[in-house]
Amino acid sequence: MTDSQTVLQPELINRLDSKIMYLGQLQSAVMNQQVPQVYELLDSKKFNEQIRQRPHADSNALLAQMVTDIHDNLAIFLAPELLKYLKQQFSFFDFVATSDEPSIYQVYIGTWWDHRQFAILDVLSLTLTINKKIVSEWQETIKLPTGANINDIQIREIKQITNGLQTFLDDETKRNLEVQVLNDQLAQLKENKSGLLGRTDKKAREELENKRDLLLASQQRVPEVKAKLAEHESEMLQLEKDDALRHLEIEEILSHFDDIDAFIQKVDHLYVDYLKTLLQKK
Repeated sequence: MTDSQTVLQPELINRLDSKIMYLGQLQSAVMNQQVPQVYELLDSKKFNEQIRQRPHADSNALLAQMVTDIHDNLAIFLAPELLKYLKQQFSFFDFVATSDEPSIYQVYIGTWWDHRQFAILDVLSLTLTINKKIVSEWQETIKLPTGANINDIQIREIKQITNGLQTFLDDETKRNLEVQVLNDQLAQLKENKSGLLGRTDKKAREELENKRDLLLASQQRVPEVKAKLAEHESEMLQLEKDDALRHLEIEEILSHFDDIDAFIQKVDHLYVDYLKTLLQKK
């Protein structure tokens, strides 16, 4: 055995001991249902800084990397207790599991039809990541006068467009009748063979043909206008639905919290609140 190998051996043994100890502690925590200890072993720096209030704590990221291949299993182990707690704290939440990622849940507010996803729950990191755009919309809506909505202006603008498109379509029958009248007039002119009126007939025929061509061109736009009308109506319906859902979400939140900020603060404190609740049960 060389000198260099002799010098390296104690360090190697120490590192192996650390890994063995880590895995043993994790196994013990799982077997004894010690959820807080599992979270500590997954990220000791976060646990020590937020739970034990020890700033600048050391990281155990290198050790935690050893169990990345069993993250799905750990998530399945941790999820039931966490979901039970969350449903107690946020009874109006609806959690939908992600089939290919056991650690990730989509979070919705309310159980009504077409409810919106507003957050993602990560079981392993113990975080609820909120859609900031939705939160901003809530806060903006609350500041509006009673009965007003964020999308009111946009809906009015689209309504003006759809009214114009609908008016165009409503005139379709009228245009068809006008085309028929013009065709009849052109047919009468064609039957007029009088040489004395020939020049006048030609001018009249050109005017009638121009009017007819304009009407026919308008009629050719009908399918395009119908498609645009349907598109704008669909957009307007979506905006109205978003406003309605937003009010439902706000109503649900304010039935459990004093204001939106208090709700967001509670969501942001999930890690600390949940683990401290479990530790107090010991």
